[in-house]
Amino acid sequence: MAENIGAAARAMKSMGLSQLTLVAPQAAVDEKARAMATHGADILDQAVIVSDIESAVADCHQVWAATARSRALSLPQFDARSAAWQINAAVTANPTARVALLFGAERTGLTNTELGLANQIVSIHADARFGVLNLAQAVQIIAYELHYAAGAPELPALPPGAPRSAVLTMLRRLEGLVAQTDFFTTGEDEPLRAQRQAKLMQRLALLFQRGQIQQDEVQIIHGMITALEKQLANRQEHG
Repeated sequence: MAENIGAAARAMKSMGLSQLTLVAPQAAVDEKARAMATHGADILDQAVIVSDIESAVADCHQVWAATARSRALSLPQFDARSAAWQINAAVTANPTARVALLFGAERTGLTNTELGLANQIVSIHADARFGVLNLAQAVQIIAYELHYAAGAPELPALPPGAPRSAVLTMLRRLEGLVAQTDFFTTGEDEPLRAQRQAKLMQRLALLFQRGQIQQDEVQIIHGMITALEKQLANRQEHG
């Protein structure tokens, strides 16, 4: 709904946030959205629209996914207040670090694949009997906690980590290298093999994201992949 986009922009504006990225929005940013945004209409005017979540977070050093499904994946989990303190500490320690807060569609939330692009999970502790918030309410609560955290005592910052695009490029190279071995081959037919491969790579991505892999560590792994690729090519060339 366009009203949800507008209400989210209004929530951001009231708490000093300004950078909104919309991923393949199903509703247009129209007059209904602007009316709901009120003084946050400028956020809508400057919003970036991308086709997929991977593009939205490609240059981000930390990605926090907002979800109530806190046990869906093995990612570090924080409540909204703790997450806000960690985010504030990270950007205070490194003002150039780009941190994203990822919200899913109101009806369906984030899929496991989409959650797999995050480093951490942030959840809002609502009443267990009816913990249902709409999208704009969730944005407002987390935006408020971020605004509040700006005056909180300093905490040791989580390292910003390598940009998502760098990690994903590394993982694709690693997957291509491993695919040249029999690691993914277990005698199953092609659909089952492909499913297993995708699941294993998702778990490997989570491993790197939990550890907040740094850019120099990404380069080390690229170097290892290059060395192994050369060795495999040598073996193939000489039988």
